[in-house]
Amino acid sequence: FDLLSNACFNCCEVWFANMGSCMSPKSSPSSGDGLTLAEQEAHRTINDELVKHQNHDQRGKKLLLLGSGASGKSTLFRQVQCIYDVGFNETDHIKALGINRQNMVKEMWTLLVKWRELYEKNIVDSKLEDDQTNTDAVLKILEYKEESFDINAEYEASEMHALGASLALLWKLPAVRETFKLGTQYFAISENIDFFFDKAVDIFKPNYEAPKEDVVKSRLMTTGMNEKLFTMNDVDFLIVDVGGQRSERKKWITQFGGVNAILFVAALSHYNRVLFEDETRNGMHESISLFNEIINLKFFRTTEMILFLNKKDLFAKLIREQVPLSVCFSTDKGWDGQQWAPDNANDYMPSSDPDQAEEDEEEFTRCYNAALDFITTIYVEQNERPGKMVYVHVTDATDQDQIEKVFWDVQDIAIKGNLRQGGLIP
Repeated sequence: FDLLSNACFNCCEVWFANMGSCMSPKSSPSSGDGLTLAEQEAHRTINDELVKHQNHDQRGKKLLLLGSGASGKSTLFRQVQCIYDVGFNETDHIKALGINRQNMVKEMWTLLVKWRELYEKNIVDSKLEDDQTNTDAVLKILEYKEESFDINAEYEASEMHALGASLALLWKLPAVRETFKLGTQYFAISENIDFFFDKAVDIFKPNYEAPKEDVVKSRLMTTGMNEKLFTMNDVDFLIVDVGGQRSERKKWITQFGGVNAILFVAALSHYNRVLFEDETRNGMHESISLFNEIINLKFFRTTEMILFLNKKDLFAKLIREQVPLSVCFSTDKGWDGQQWAPDNANDYMPSSDPDQAEEDEEEFTRCYNAALDFITTIYVEQNERPGKMVYVHVTDATDQDQIEKVFWDVQDIAIKGNLRQGGLIP
């Protein structure tokens, strides 16, 4: 990756090039290996990490979840936990409630701040009325915007009621709604926060218990590594989730050993999103660039590559709201690859005639499929290895039934890949 130093890559190449059939790390390098002192030090650090994980990873066929931030990797990971393990325990539900409350307050504050910026730039038309009711609600958000809502903390029921009511009131304002809808191209915000805003009053009730859907949809940036061992059809798998933000990617290299399949998760809706860590960068541009780097790494030349085009529900919503792919795939947006021209014949234009509802739905489906095919082609064409397959699944990671079905395909792909590497099948 461009975010990893050359020293890391050079020493990692030496490590992988010298791995034996039993995945034994090479002994510490010296200047005779053609490495600089910095590269030798990087090699030793990575070697130590790989040794630490070597036996650990041999517990099952290793599936490595990669992708840029907010693509849905952790949601996918939680679904695997739900499907193949005991599911979520009471602590998971309590933690999710605190996380969701914290995110709601922070995201509402972000919307209020960004509304002013976008309003002054004439991007948002609606004005936030400066009356006492709105002012009191804004002050309540300001009061709690740094609150962690820790699971062990106690809060006055009246205060939580007032906070929930303030969130609900502000969320109904046209200025806030318009900022949320139009602002995603300009600032980073959780894509599903509207799901929580819609039931803000309930979430801040003292006796509210977060249901499973709240846990699955909770948004917490992954730092470090999470892993889960599960069994599917008598085969053991180890799925590893690592943080997708740029600051986390330099840690990925410690997980590259013994991988049977890469599960690369890309959010379809990110064609209309900016990065959390860099609001000048389109989210899908970042994802495509990252996928290009991953699929063409020589460490993964025999590793199965499974591409999850995720968040298809949000993608469909954007297409229906007439957000064209040209907001991402055009020269003036910094994209120099295949273009999606403005006023493309495949841009959805809804009919105003209620008698044309069936025809309109067919037109929407046609435009949705055209946009999906275009994005799929962009990703698949990043593969520079003739003969290497990219297995594509279009998913909604919050849909447990779908994820369970998809993972049967993942199992089949991983096992066949393992047999292929062993020369047992062509």
